Amino acid sequence: MSSSAVVSRRGRVLVLGLGNTILSDDGVGVYAARHARGLLEPSDAIDVQEAEIGGFGLLDLLEGYRACVILDASLSPDLEPGEIRRLGPEASRPSARLVMGHQVDLPTALGLGRALHRHMPEEVVILAVGVAEPLLLGESCTAPVAAAIEPAARLAVALAREL
Repeated sequence: MSSSAVVSRRGRVLVLGLGNTILSDDGVGVYAARHARGLLEPSDAIDVQEAEIGGFGLLDLLEGYRACVILDASLSPDLEPGEIRRLGPEASRPSARLVMGHQVDLPTALGLGRALHRHMPEEVVILAVGVAEPLLLGESCTAPVAAAIEPAARLAVALAREL
């Protein structure tokens, strides 16, 4: 990544939608990010990006931003499908089978970025959306998860403005 790209992000907040749009509910973060893009005002110092990566692959996307709001699917017994919960980066669980960089949890990736003297966001908020079918092939979310796309996008933009 060029240093000019990183400098142009300084002071800005990133809304990052994560997921895979061909795996039904797993795409909810990407769909919410797309919706969030349409909610921004020209005066907002907010960028919106979509990604189908995780782990170390997030470093280049996060570098240079002051703060980040991540939209992502969560298959948690604590979340009903379509329920939205605000979490800190420490809520991501480390993988028991770390065999590739995609499996690295967010705190580890951020820590590595800082150890490498890369400018990582000072604040990271995760908006987890409860899902029902994250591995079902399909290009749309189940009904309760689809209903959460707009509220998750609105919450992401509101949080980004606060950050």
